[in-house]
Amino acid sequence: RHKPLRQLFAEIPAFVQALKPCFLMSPISVASYLVPDRMRFDVLLFDEASQIMPEDAIGSILRTPQVIVVGDTKQLPPTRFFATLEGDDWEDDGLQGEAPLDSIMEEALAAGLRSKDLLWHYRSRDESLIAFSNREFYNNRLITFPSAGTQSRPMGLEFVYLPDGVYDRGGSRTNRREAQRVAELVHQHYEETPERSLGIVAFSLPQADAIDAAVEMLRQKDPGFDEWCNSEGPEPFFVKNLENVQGDERDVMFFSVGYGPDERGQITMNFGPLNQEGGPRRLNVAVTRAKEHVKL
Repeated sequence: RHKPLRQLFAEIPAFVQALKPCFLMSPISVASYLVPDRMRFDVLLFDEASQIMPEDAIGSILRTPQVIVVGDTKQLPPTRFFATLEGDDWEDDGLQGEAPLDSIMEEALAAGLRSKDLLWHYRSRDESLIAFSNREFYNNRLITFPSAGTQSRPMGLEFVYLPDGVYDRGGSRTNRREAQRVAELVHQHYEETPERSLGIVAFSLPQADAIDAAVEMLRQKDPGFDEWCNSEGPEPFFVKNLENVQGDERDVMFFSVGYGPDERGQITMNFGPLNQEGGPRRLNVAVTRAKEHVKL
């Protein structure tokens, strides 16, 4: 306790090396904090490898004789925000200029490394929650478990139709009626099943902001609801857009599509990031977050 901080920090790598620990770090942290010639690993494991760019991973790989790469090529690829894409205009997605890149997962597969598929699907407690992804992305290879159907609370898929929803295409790029309805459903969830964790995914960044604002208005009117939204725990309430939800899971998920008829009743086939390269993977990530129930 009496040593200068500079000396203590200098001794950390030797201390960690002496322990031979199993520890969790990002590839960037490995490159930033671990001295290359003093810190090596017997085994290196990349989790969520579909999100890790090769240039970020190579520094960690050089420190070990054995690498295990874990991930799913049907999940989101790594992306660079604010990169300029020549001739590419991502209308309505709130993420202009973001390009999907190759990941260390794809590089490992391209290099012909041995691979093993993990086929047991554990998350969905109702088979309908994984049926679409299993058919469209995994060729019905996932092993699921039959649902007993004894739950008294809502399970599986539910479609909430809003005939009066209007997508403000030329203005805010939001569907405010839909955002308001989602906020009302969140409050209803709090009143009826507050013990179930809840997350909201919007298919665009402007729509996520609109939902957040609508929920905030209800929180100001109900202190109990405000406390519930702020409560900490392993699975807190959240509102996110497609790009930020990978790795999350909740008992119940609400999806706000947002896109739909404009004020003239016209619908265009532009669904923001879902239309762009990597769009199917974004959709696959979004629709596989729920453990028990989905409201679309």
